[in-house]
Amino acid sequence: MRRLQTLIILLALSFYVWFVSRFGLLDVVRYVRHAGWGLAFTISLETIARIANTAGWRLTITNYPANLTFGELFVARVSGEAIDYVTPSAQLGGQFVMAMMVRAKLAMAAGLASVVIASLAEALGQIGFIMGGLVVGLPLEAGMHRLFFAAIGGLGIAVALAGGFFAIQMKRPFSQLWRLAAKLEVPQMADPELIAAAGEADTRLIDFYENHGGRLLAACCCYLFAWALGPIEIFIYLRLLHQPATWTIAVLVETMGLLIERATFLIPAKLVSQEGGKALILSM
Repeated sequence: MRRLQTLIILLALSFYVWFVSRFGLLDVVRYVRHAGWGLAFTISLETIARIANTAGWRLTITNYPANLTFGELFVARVSGEAIDYVTPSAQLGGQFVMAMMVRAKLAMAAGLASVVIASLAEALGQIGFIMGGLVVGLPLEAGMHRLFFAAIGGLGIAVALAGGFFAIQMKRPFSQLWRLAAKLEVPQMADPELIAAAGEADTRLIDFYENHGGRLLAACCCYLFAWALGPIEIFIYLRLLHQPATWTIAVLVETMGLLIERATFLIPAKLVSQEGGKALILSM
C-alpha cells in the first residue's frame, strides 16, 4: 500500500513538473502577478468558507460546552483539513484529529460523533451543490454536453459514497473499530478514554439522526454555502487573467472539478485531482 501511495504522489508531482516546463516558470509568475489583489480576495473567500464549515460542525454538537469557543473549533477544523490534505485517508483522518484537539472541553464521545456527522453533512452539502451546478450549467453550455453521462456517473458515485457512509454509521462503527484495533494490538487504542468513548459515540450517532434532523439540515446548508463560494473564486481568476468568463462556466468548472476530486479522494494533498481536474475542464 505504501508503494502505491508513493507512486501516486510521484505521478501527481510529475504533473506539476510538466506544467511548469510546458508553460515556463516566467509565464506562471506573470500570471500570478496578473492575479494581483485577486489572490488576497480569494484567500478571504477561503477564510469565509472555513468559517461556514466550522459553523456546520458546531451545529452537529448537541449540548455544546460553554467554555469551548468558536475560535478553538475553527483551529481544530483547519488542522484536521490539513491532515486530510497530506494523507491518503479518504478525508477521514483529519476528523479524528479534530476530535482530539477539543477533547479537553468536549467529551471524546461527543467529539467523535460530531466530526463523523459533520463529514456526512459536508458530503451532502457537496452533493447538493453538484446537483445544482449540473442543472444550471449543463443545459447552457453546448461544449459540455458530451460530459453529461460522465457527470451523472460521478454524481452517482458521490451519492453512493454518502449513502454507504451513513449506513456504516448505523452499524456502531466506533465499537467495531475498537474491537478490530484490539485484535491488532494497536497500542494507542488501549487508552481507557477511547474504549469508553467508542460505545457512547455510537449511541450519540444514532440519537442525532433520530432526533436532530433540523440540525443536520442546517449543517448541510452551511457546507453548501461554503462549496458555493468556489465558482466565485474561479470567476475572479478568469477575469483577472483576461480569459472568457461567465458565471455558467465558473459553476461548471467547479462542479466538474469536485466530481473528479470526489472520484480520486484517496490521492494525498489532492495532487492533480483538484487543480488538474479544473484545468482539464477549462481546456474542453
